[in-house]
Amino acid sequence: MKDSVTLLRHLLASIVLSDTKEEISSEEHNRRAVDAEIFYKNHFEKLLKAFIQEQLEFIGKEAMDLEQLSFGRGTINGFSLIKEWFEEQTKESLARFDKEKEEPETGEIKPI
Repeated sequence: MKDSVTLLRHLLASIVLSDTKEEISSEEHNRRAVDAEIFYKNHFEKLLKAFIQEQLEFIGKEAMDLEQLSFGRGTINGFSLIKEWFEEQTKESLARFDKEKEEPETGEIKPI
């Protein structure tokens, strides 16, 4: 599915996350990162999905020509890119958190 989404985005002259040149850095994993993941899953992801659904419905009901349809699809693509980026960051952050939980204590105090 991801390959078809990538192909469609490129055919429509849009980027995919793997096209981004700059690495968007994330802070070292800490309690605030866990809180951010919880916020994303409980609030932001639902909000993005609702925006995408509303845009789909609006296109279906209101788009009168190809230009309006294309603009609506571009809007959906933008929401989807943001959603995918946050999903990837959440997965990476959770993987670091799980790895940190498995590492033995060395007696060092880690800054928060």
